[in-house]
Amino acid sequence: MGITAHWRGDLGVCDEVEVNAHVRETTDYLTSPLRPIIEEGRSIRVNPQDSVAQSTYPIMQTLAEAGYTDYWGFALKRDDRQFTLMTLATRQAGGFSRATIEAVEALRPALALNVEIVSRGKIAEHVLDAYLGRRIGKRVLAGDIRRGFGETIEAVIWVSDMRNFTSLSDRIDSAEMIRLLNAFFEGLVDAVHEQGGEVLKFVGDGMLAAFPIFGMQSAPAAAAAALAAARNGLVAVDSLNEAQSGEPSRDLSWRPLSMGIALHRGPVFFGNIGSRDRLDFTAIGRTVNLAARIEPLSKTTGRRLLLSDRVAELIEEPVEELGDFPIRGIPDPVSLFTVPEHGL
Repeated sequence: MGITAHWRGDLGVCDEVEVNAHVRETTDYLTSPLRPIIEEGRSIRVNPQDSVAQSTYPIMQTLAEAGYTDYWGFALKRDDRQFTLMTLATRQAGGFSRATIEAVEALRPALALNVEIVSRGKIAEHVLDAYLGRRIGKRVLAGDIRRGFGETIEAVIWVSDMRNFTSLSDRIDSAEMIRLLNAFFEGLVDAVHEQGGEVLKFVGDGMLAAFPIFGMQSAPAAAAAALAAARNGLVAVDSLNEAQSGEPSRDLSWRPLSMGIALHRGPVFFGNIGSRDRLDFTAIGRTVNLAARIEPLSKTTGRRLLLSDRVAELIEEPVEELGDFPIRGIPDPVSLFTVPEHGL
């Protein structure tokens, strides 16, 4: 929904907090003085010490206990697309002085302009994060947009794929298929992000993610994070299959969903690829290609989670060797391993 920036003069710091859209349904929002500012565009000015203000807006009791004597909130900009607002509170005896009120009123146009500039930057940052991932989004926002620009890094690569996607797409209505894919990917993306990984791309029912090896993130740590994410992703898919409510699709012919995940380690190129006027920031290289070719072997082996030897050698727990498998385009067979899906 937006971002709050909270500054306290006594601490001299500013905290930023992301506000999710579902906050509109919470009691905190419904009883907040921000609600009439956001929904009606009107200003609010109350004394937190006043009992009527406390009964109307419960947060005033907290402010009163902290010694605040005046609270003032007003919209800076409000239209159909976005709104910005500001609230001020003081502990000064008697509240804000007339001189302070007049000074803030005089500054409101400048405040509105500056907050809009900052908010537009935040919007751009969040859009890029949503479509490209946080690591890549920040690099693009910083100006890394030249075609061919990039770097080669070491990473553990995740490639996953939903089983029978083509037949499901033929049977299920397109709108419901989108809802099903969203529910499917939500569990996988959450699993990757919780372990510090970066989701790079969705291709139909497939997903490409990376766990970079750099700085404090050692190769064993990246492998452990990728393995934990893979296990959690498989649990999320199982939970989706077993859910009794909140169905992503009214047509239950999709059940059960099945998938495969392959983890491989090696150098990958992160960079801008495309034409002069249409770029994609992605990861390419032999490591990505091999991971993509290992994943379909989850059907051959009957194991949903496959590790290449370069990942298996980093895992501290026992691994099960599945054997050597010929891979298209690779001169020598590749040794594959697996582990229990739910850990020790």
